[in-house]
Amino acid sequence: MSLLVIDIDLFKLVNDTYGHLQGDRVLVEIADLLRQNLRADDLAARYAGDELVALLPNTPAERAREVAERLCAAVRGHAFQVRDRDERLSTSVSIGVATSPENGVDPDALFAAADRALYQVKRQGRDGVAVATAGAADSSHLPLAIERFVGRVTELRQLVRLLDDAKAGRPAIVAIAGEAGIGKTTLLRQLEPEVRLRAGSLVLGRGREADVQPPYAPWAEVLGAIRRTAPQSDRTWHELPHLVPALGAADRPAAGSRVGSKYMLLEEISEYVRTAARDRLLVIVLDDVQWADSASWDMLEFLVGQLGSEHLLICLTIRAEETQGETLERRRRLSRDERFRELTLSRLTREELKQWLQAAFHRQEIGRELLAFLYHHTEGNPLFVVQVLRTLLEEGSIWYDRDRWEWRPVSELRLPVAITDLISRRLSRLSPRAQTVLTTVAVIGREFDLDLAIEAKAGTEEELLDVIDEGMRASVLQPTAARGGDRYAFAHVLMAEVLTESVNTRRLRRMHEQVAQAMERLTPDAIAEIATHYDRGGIGAKAYEYAMLAAERARVVYAHQESADFLRIAERNAASAAQLAEVRVRRAEVAESVGRYEEAEEMCDLAIEWYTGQGEVRRALTLRRMRERVRALLGQPNARTLEHCLALDAEAIANGFDDERVSLLTMISQTYGRLGDRVEAERVAGECVRIAQQLGDPLRLAESLNRLGITLAQEEPQRAIEHYERALALFGRAGDLVGQARCRNNIGIVYSSLGKWPRATDELTTSMSLARSAGTPEHVGTAGINLGVAHLKCGDFERARELFGEALAIFAAQKSTERQLYALYNLAHLDRERGEYASARELYDVVLGIARGIGQSDVELGALAGEGLVLLRMGLIDDARVSLDDVEARMQARPDWFQGRELAEALRVRLASLDSMTGAVSMFYRALALAETSDFYGAAWLIAECADILDAHDRALLRSSVHRFAPQVESQGYHGMSRRYSELLARE
Repeated sequence: MSLLVIDIDLFKLVNDTYGHLQGDRVLVEIADLLRQNLRADDLAARYAGDELVALLPNTPAERAREVAERLCAAVRGHAFQVRDRDERLSTSVSIGVATSPENGVDPDALFAAADRALYQVKRQGRDGVAVATAGAADSSHLPLAIERFVGRVTELRQLVRLLDDAKAGRPAIVAIAGEAGIGKTTLLRQLEPEVRLRAGSLVLGRGREADVQPPYAPWAEVLGAIRRTAPQSDRTWHELPHLVPALGAADRPAAGSRVGSKYMLLEEISEYVRTAARDRLLVIVLDDVQWADSASWDMLEFLVGQLGSEHLLICLTIRAEETQGETLERRRRLSRDERFRELTLSRLTREELKQWLQAAFHRQEIGRELLAFLYHHTEGNPLFVVQVLRTLLEEGSIWYDRDRWEWRPVSELRLPVAITDLISRRLSRLSPRAQTVLTTVAVIGREFDLDLAIEAKAGTEEELLDVIDEGMRASVLQPTAARGGDRYAFAHVLMAEVLTESVNTRRLRRMHEQVAQAMERLTPDAIAEIATHYDRGGIGAKAYEYAMLAAERARVVYAHQESADFLRIAERNAASAAQLAEVRVRRAEVAESVGRYEEAEEMCDLAIEWYTGQGEVRRALTLRRMRERVRALLGQPNARTLEHCLALDAEAIANGFDDERVSLLTMISQTYGRLGDRVEAERVAGECVRIAQQLGDPLRLAESLNRLGITLAQEEPQRAIEHYERALALFGRAGDLVGQARCRNNIGIVYSSLGKWPRATDELTTSMSLARSAGTPEHVGTAGINLGVAHLKCGDFERARELFGEALAIFAAQKSTERQLYALYNLAHLDRERGEYASARELYDVVLGIARGIGQSDVELGALAGEGLVLLRMGLIDDARVSLDDVEARMQARPDWFQGRELAEALRVRLASLDSMTGAVSMFYRALALAETSDFYGAAWLIAECADILDAHDRALLRSSVHRFAPQVESQGYHGMSRRYSELLARE
């Protein structure tokens, strides 16, 4: 049990200056601060005048000192409102700490010890804490106050302003960047009393330096902390229990029976956090985010995009020297949000270091020589300063003599240059047993649980407790903020790193094995950490087992990159060909899901070889279908894809694999469509729907309906929409975000072809949003292209170019040849519409090469016609005729109207007008009649494109056609077309 005796500094001056009523107000507010910084079972009271006391049950001296320091900081940072004036005052407190039984077993002895310690604080200048020395009648000197926060005044004020903004319902995100040891976490720690003063909570999640780590690990810590501090709602969570099991119902379904999505998980995390910040201030600190996994960054970006008026401040700490790669890109993306702020901490200036040292030496003058020595060796890095001073203290180079600090002449002080050497020197001063124990503890990580360390054979309970006491006295260890458990942490991550680097490789492997075994027994749910420790320990069978489990858990929460990382651990620890084949199947699935198609193909090849050799026909067939799918995405000609898929379908029929046939027929229908055979595409899609209905599989049926809708979209748009909406409902009930995104995209395409611009835009925008949430960039790009087409049709060329460019970048990164083709094709149309003919011609040439290579006939025909129109505009009539000859040869087999046919018809009419105006006009009206049956925009565009020919032949006919189309062009939002029509009607 500990006792705090608290004295308000210079309280008489407050009464004399502002009056006793103001003094009473200060007393009340300090009492409130005291209550806010104590636990529920702690006792506080006013002892006399300006003295307060607090009794802390079950609290050792070190923890009592932390409480006292926290209270000092709270009072020091509090602005007391002056009665009847628009101004504020500040004050401070001095606190003496005593603990029973060390300082006495009766109340009088305990109070006397705390009072002596309080006197020492006041004698040294007030505003501080002193702990009574065990068994001493005289108060001991104050320890060197190295940990006291001094400086960073400007940065702290900025953070407090952001805190006030958050308190007022204006959420913000701030990144604190700087090198290791610069004081990022220390700065944020100063916010804690400010948060408490505002009746809020501060919760922490930390990124950890590891080859592979559990997905969303920092957020799991944050959610767990919120659960302990915030009132709980009755909301049923479907996805959150996979991160924080305590948030789930006892009877929730197993992971294998659940249908969800990454979007649902991100949405639930966001809702949980935003609900906690709805009525009270919440500060989330994400420490060391340079080590955060991709999934945690996804969550951060998603949450920031969801914020409205929550009372939320998100603080990040980032090591500047490790800001590269993904961390750099994520930071850039966050910086685009107007609520984002960044504070870069530089090293302390000489003057700031002087202020800090004077505070550490309790206002004693330190002299220029010692200041210069410390600045030379630390260059103002706070961590270096702390380590140097502690080393000098431990080695007796700085000591306290009666009533002042003394030190050896600077010329006699010798320190290593590197911080790791300095830390090694400090650690070497611990007892040999403590060094051995702490090395095993460091293998666990920067933070560790006492019971886990015992189970990992770091030492007996008594040995561990002795080592922890020794480590805390040496400021090597510190208790963590979590209550209710024996958890400790190294004072800085570099200490743990130095300890583990000092161990020989063989012993280090054995330590990792012991830690993994201990975690199996005590924390069996920590499968990611167990997998990593067994891998580092060289225990292949266990590493494989747990890595496969960790990969599946990552997949369950849609963290595909982390799943792939664990699969690589499993792969290098596989003990048999069967295990290796299973890993490769999983890797292929993950690689395809994130767009790494070449890797997916390679993994399929390797797995197919093994399963075929084992006679596992079904598994091999499924993988061969998957391989054809990724090969098509990599640009394999459609004719070859069709040939291979028809052969696979024959095998599926022979073996009675109807479920496999549904997937194959979907691919076959899609390939027929790409080859321009719409009749076969529709027939096969209908057969696919029939088989899926017989199987009774909702997701297979949804896929089949979506495919059938695509085959009907051009000829029967309303019927296509019915199929899409039926599929959308099935995907929605299953929580399949990707399926919903694809259906929304297809519905948007149909509405766009019908000229229903607002509805098309809504559907396509929703599709992009769903695809982003699902983490599928290829669907973001696909919807982006279609949305870009809609903007192109409406005359918003800049937005169209932006969307096409974004899609092209996505597909180029994925090496998806076919999807790059669509982006380039539409960029060529855009340049042609803008009159940038040279650029358009180059793009059409590129498109033609790709389209011919993969057998995309519709795109090839449209590109030929588009290039012909460009050549005409450039005056290259003979070249344009060559393009038309190619177009005519392909048009003979295409009596129907298809997307891009308006380009071919315009080319025909324009070249015919060079020989016979009458024949050209007749050709134009035949084409217009055909276009009106299924493509309003195509028909309206054809009028504008051929307007000069019609005008030269019969202006009245032109005006009649324009008048007939103009109202619908205007009403459907085709603003660019509408402007062209207005110009035509304005002609005399």
